[in-house]
Amino acid sequence: MTQLRAVAVAAFFLGIGMAGEPFAPLHALLAAALLLLFAVALEPRSSPLIIFLFALAGVLLACDLQHGEIYPGTGIVALGLGGLAASSFGRRTAPAVVAALGTVVGAGIFLLL
Repeated sequence: MTQLRAVAVAAFFLGIGMAGEPFAPLHALLAAALLLLFAVALEPRSSPLIIFLFALAGVLLACDLQHGEIYPGTGIVALGLGGLAASSFGRRTAPAVVAALGTVVGAGIFLLL
C-alpha cells in the first residue's frame, strides 16, 4: 500500500466519522471511489505537500458527500491527518500506521456522534 492510498483510507473513515448519523451507503461508496481515484492519479507525483493537501481535501470531501455539510471540527481533523501523513512521508511502515489510525479514530468518532 502506498502513502496516498493509506491517506485515502484514513480520510474516508475520518470524513464518515465526522459526518455522523445517518449513514448513507451510496454516498459513502461515492466518496470512497473518488478518494481512491484521486489517490491513484496523484501517486506518480507524490510529495509531502501533495499528501498534506490530499488528506485535507479528502476528509472534507468525504464529510461533505456523506452529510451535505462540513462541520468546523472536520477541518481540524483534516489538518491533523495531513500533518501526520506529510511528516511520515517516506517511512517504510507509515502507510499501515496512517490507515489503521484513521480507521480506528474515524470509527470511534462515528460511534460517538
